[in-house]
Amino acid sequence: MSLMRLSNIPGVLLSVAISCHPSWGDVSVNVPLGHWSYRFIERCEAKGLLTGVGDGIKPFSRLEVARALTRVDSISHRRGRGGRMALTRIEREELSLLMMEFRHEVSALRPKRRWPAPDRRAPRLAAQARSGQPLATYHHGRGEVHGDLLFRTQGDLFTGLRRAEREAVYRNALGGVVRGQVLGKVGFRAAFEQTREEGTRAYRLREDIFERRLELPQLKGNRADYHQGTAYFVFSLSFLDVEVGKDEVRWGPGPTDNLGLSSNAPAFDMLRLKARLGAVKLVSIAGALRPCPDRLDSPVCAGVGDTSASYVVNGITRVLDRDKYLAAHRLEAAVAPWLDVGFQEVLVYGDRGLQLTYLNPIMFYWAAQSYQGDKDNLMMGVDLDLHPGNGVRLYLAYVVDDLKKLRVFSDDFTNKFSFQGGGLWADPIGLNDLDLRAEYIRIEPWIYTHKFPINTFRHFDSPLGHSMEPNSDRWQVVAARRLSRDLSFELHLSRSRHGSNEVVEGGRDENDELIIRNVGGDLHRGWRPGDDREVKKFLDGNLSRRTGLGAEMSYRLLPRFTIEAAFQHEWGDNVPLPPGWGPNTALQSRTGYGDGNQRHFRFALRYGNL
Repeated sequence: MSLMRLSNIPGVLLSVAISCHPSWGDVSVNVPLGHWSYRFIERCEAKGLLTGVGDGIKPFSRLEVARALTRVDSISHRRGRGGRMALTRIEREELSLLMMEFRHEVSALRPKRRWPAPDRRAPRLAAQARSGQPLATYHHGRGEVHGDLLFRTQGDLFTGLRRAEREAVYRNALGGVVRGQVLGKVGFRAAFEQTREEGTRAYRLREDIFERRLELPQLKGNRADYHQGTAYFVFSLSFLDVEVGKDEVRWGPGPTDNLGLSSNAPAFDMLRLKARLGAVKLVSIAGALRPCPDRLDSPVCAGVGDTSASYVVNGITRVLDRDKYLAAHRLEAAVAPWLDVGFQEVLVYGDRGLQLTYLNPIMFYWAAQSYQGDKDNLMMGVDLDLHPGNGVRLYLAYVVDDLKKLRVFSDDFTNKFSFQGGGLWADPIGLNDLDLRAEYIRIEPWIYTHKFPINTFRHFDSPLGHSMEPNSDRWQVVAARRLSRDLSFELHLSRSRHGSNEVVEGGRDENDELIIRNVGGDLHRGWRPGDDREVKKFLDGNLSRRTGLGAEMSYRLLPRFTIEAAFQHEWGDNVPLPPGWGPNTALQSRTGYGDGNQRHFRFALRYGNL
């Protein structure tokens, strides 16, 4: 039986939706994951102003954010213990700014709300920018369209760590975003950003590029060009939100990085279903991923192309990519006003078409994987989010990547577990507008890898999960203070360790390739014949240690326009040395390892979010 390909599903669903269904719900598009409203909502949840948000499932729709803002607004002037206001002055100013940006959605929830009169003396574009509204808007009887600019210029400067001279990376990006709705039934959003990276580096290999969220770049010697984009439709029935297209996803209790699904990889094509029944939320994704690019400029992905399906045309060998898919679902429930519990399964499979078993949003994938022959890569996780309402938020996440049931308590390499725990303390000991954060993450050896490279937990060569490599741990502490509505300052301290694979000294195989001792410390190198299957040891291999101390300043010039400056000093013990020091540099391309200090300066101007 031939299965419908993922690329054919959007048109079918949209045709059925527009022509058949008589009742509609939310057609608002998603809020980009980099938007600062997520940080504001998390803080309000920690202070007890919001409950049952279900913020382990992101992105939120614009209407979801508007609902949270209106709930906070309704109690923003209440007084709590000791007569203190529920929100500080700066928080009330931030809330007003967000309410203006989400004015359309807030007005749909509160039609009688009064808004400040626009400044008729200011140019229209300036007034739109100051209120956080898109620069261009078109209204029609059958719908509306909003258009806006995307812009970023960023410089990263590195010194120390045995560099003979300063290393510089400059990135300039320009693009645009269009969103809107048609007939009040279907929402849409499309965004595109073209980036040029240049500096002191020579761009000959994919790993030479500093940016990690890469699709297929163009390497031009003294510079590199690459782009990324998202585009999707969304419609909502009375009980179900449906999204089809290319978008991002982040699941889990961590504010930015999570063990399950994070936004460290480029956006991918997906069919996303979201449902809510009271305090319970369910989301399901059927996605199409891209394999690690088997190209001469990408040594880390060598040999993963489908050579059997390749052919020669006009004297050029065309290597065809293997099919690769993702199936995932997450259930999140507010079991108490102060406790959210989440459960999720994420499965990567390939080398065949879409499987109906994995398209079922309520199927238990642990059982479905056995039905499919135990040849896929399944990750299962559970997490807790505690927010008792006194300014404290605590979260725990535990993930099982694989399990040997008869040897569950052994050191067998197939028993792969990871842990993430952290917390937020808002306004500690009465210090308004101060956030204290702490987090510890431990990622066991072999996590995200698989014996079949097509099933590796990656999209292109970027991790689908946490940005840290397997066989690593890290703790970090962050203190962030808002000095005004638009100005914030942050201090952070971190300590990380990583056990990387080792090159056997003087060892080469019959093909004259380096012999590598695989300890499970590389996302791109799963188990291979000759690797130890019986025992794994945390932080085994070539152990690197890093301690970082840094500061960051951010100033919001306009609601969508920010300026950032940051500095970090890092002390390294047996760390990769430049120039071959990037996280995606193949082991055989490493410059070497050594001790030293590194200083990282960063400056950025940003307008809008992809």
